[in-house]
Amino acid sequence: MEKADVAGRPVHRTLEVLTGAFTWVLITAPIWGAVLAPAKWAWFATAFSLYWLYKSLSVAAMATLAYGRLRAGQTREWLDEVRRRPGWRAVHHLVVFPTYNEPVGVLIESLSHLVAQDYPADRISVLVAFEEREPAARAKAREIETLFAGRFAHLWTTFHPDQPGEVPGKSSNLAYAVRWARRALAEDPAIHLDRVLVTVCDADARLDRRYLSALTCRYLEEPDAEYVFFQPVVLFHANIARLPLPLRVLNSMYSVMQLSRMPVGFRLITQSNYSLSLELCRRCGYWDVDIIPEDSHMFFKALFRCGERVRVVPLYVPVWSDAAEGASWWRTTLSHYRQARRWAWGISDVPYLVWQMVRCGRPRLWPRYIHPLHYAHEHFLWPSHWFLLVGSLNLLPFLAPTFAASEIGRELAALASSLYTACLPSLVVLIWLNWRLRPPGGKRSLGEVLAFLGSWLCLPLVGFVLVALPALDAHTRLLFGRYLQYQVTEKRARPRSELAVPASTLKPSTSGLPHPREAA
Repeated sequence: MEKADVAGRPVHRTLEVLTGAFTWVLITAPIWGAVLAPAKWAWFATAFSLYWLYKSLSVAAMATLAYGRLRAGQTREWLDEVRRRPGWRAVHHLVVFPTYNEPVGVLIESLSHLVAQDYPADRISVLVAFEEREPAARAKAREIETLFAGRFAHLWTTFHPDQPGEVPGKSSNLAYAVRWARRALAEDPAIHLDRVLVTVCDADARLDRRYLSALTCRYLEEPDAEYVFFQPVVLFHANIARLPLPLRVLNSMYSVMQLSRMPVGFRLITQSNYSLSLELCRRCGYWDVDIIPEDSHMFFKALFRCGERVRVVPLYVPVWSDAAEGASWWRTTLSHYRQARRWAWGISDVPYLVWQMVRCGRPRLWPRYIHPLHYAHEHFLWPSHWFLLVGSLNLLPFLAPTFAASEIGRELAALASSLYTACLPSLVVLIWLNWRLRPPGGKRSLGEVLAFLGSWLCLPLVGFVLVALPALDAHTRLLFGRYLQYQVTEKRARPRSELAVPASTLKPSTSGLPHPREAA
């Protein structure tokens, strides 16, 4: 992060320690609360159960609403609407795939979905951003260039060199690649730089065939569109059939939780795959080169630099991504843990957000305060919710038996239990949505349905091991200054016969492309 955006090192480090320490205060609250102030803790735990009921109902209602909009978005003729708007041909798309040590088959599958877009190919440029330190990067680049020659207006590859002061990862790669792409696009007289939309994709992102048409339509509809981030619905379903049943449930829950954020403005923050204008990238100084959570950080950086016009707009079209997957069930589980820990490392942005809010001066709750506060709230809840739910009032009979046996203690315990029971209908809705979001695969047998329902019984254990613990790991690392380095999630490529555009139609060019230009 640029020095002007963060506090001095002593203050910033103090904020990091306080952030990590607050998480430990929360997760240990069922113990120290019951010992030091059992009555106050009982009231707090009951209030938390009421909050959890609200959150459960809210997630179920918003996810159901967003599901309906997603289904409508998948059938809407976006391109027809775009063509009725004057000047639409001036909109150009730059799709960027930052990658490191990803199987080339994964990249080919993602690019095949771009080939299948219904948007005119001559208005699409593609940049595959490799890391220079990857030994196989140039061989992969040559294979991609050969297979996809002539499919887009431009097809480029870059090789990001390691630089002093940078944290290797997606953010530093994007900062290098998109700056380079802007210079390359400026050489094409048919492209207007102020009408270029950048779509950032993970290497395994399979864009719905209507994605670029929907993005163009929403871009042309929005006032101040050059300040807007567009967030699609990310579904971790591309390889879900290959996962163990408990992990299928976990990834389905990730998808539904992301879906539930779509209709609510202050909950929606960029995640994994998103789009924004090239001009906004330039105005806010591109991506920072020394952070891990590049998606949310880029939004907050733009928000604090460019003001309240910066916002995230939902794009109700799907992007299918792979869940973490290894060669064995153990490797798959370990990969899930590491991925969740990397996601939870977003907590490292909280000290930056606190400092930025202090710099804002006069408090204004919307949006420069409400977005960061909600982001911090979600990250603190991530590792602590399991301990607060399980601990709740269950430890009072052991740690404060006198209060637990009192009339008020019994009444509060009964009320909290009733409130948690009232959350069950919301869980049923989430199970139904998970089933509906699964990729189509013909009629399923009774055994498959029963196995799907039974796997939900594993959710409390899976949630502890692969949600709460990796988040606690990340927060504890921040507390002690053991900073996380970017780790690529293990992926496995599918057979090329299953691509959106079959490999047989990706005919290698006889002449080939000129070797892509590389930055000095």
